[in-house]
Amino acid sequence: MPEPPEPTTDRSRYPAHPRQVANARRRARRVVTGWGADQETADNVASVLTELVTNAVLHVRTPKGREVGVTLRLLASLVRIEVRDADSTLLARPSELSENTAVQQMPSDGRGLLLVDRLCEGRWGSAEEVIGKTVWAEIPLTRATEEPAQEPSADEPDPGLRQRTGAS
Repeated sequence: MPEPPEPTTDRSRYPAHPRQVANARRRARRVVTGWGADQETADNVASVLTELVTNAVLHVRTPKGREVGVTLRLLASLVRIEVRDADSTLLARPSELSENTAVQQMPSDGRGLLLVDRLCEGRWGSAEEVIGKTVWAEIPLTRATEEPAQEPSADEPDPGLRQRTGAS
């Protein structure tokens, strides 16, 4: 019997509370790592997701009892993150700042979205829904190598040398 296809979508919901940000981040890291992403991709997904979920639970007008929805999608060359909340106000892109602008020089609001913008290489946005909005971001995917190449240690003789010289 053939194995089922690799899951390519993970959906979860969280109460709109700041304590839930860490839960969302941990799950995202676990899911993306399970999909075979390398450590840098998992770190970038976790960082972007943290910013988007934090915005959804701290900075939006979410009615009591509403939840924040998180969807992760594994695509051929990227991981797409979608965070849905009940506030229909779309997110604006942070003001353009140069690559050399120090974090301390940035306005306090918008630093998180600037981080999102840089980690996603500008591939993010928000879309209005029937109720609320979805903020999406796309992180370039690098897969972890199956087995790292093993370099012979300096203490081990080259096995090919032993065959070529007849040494035992």
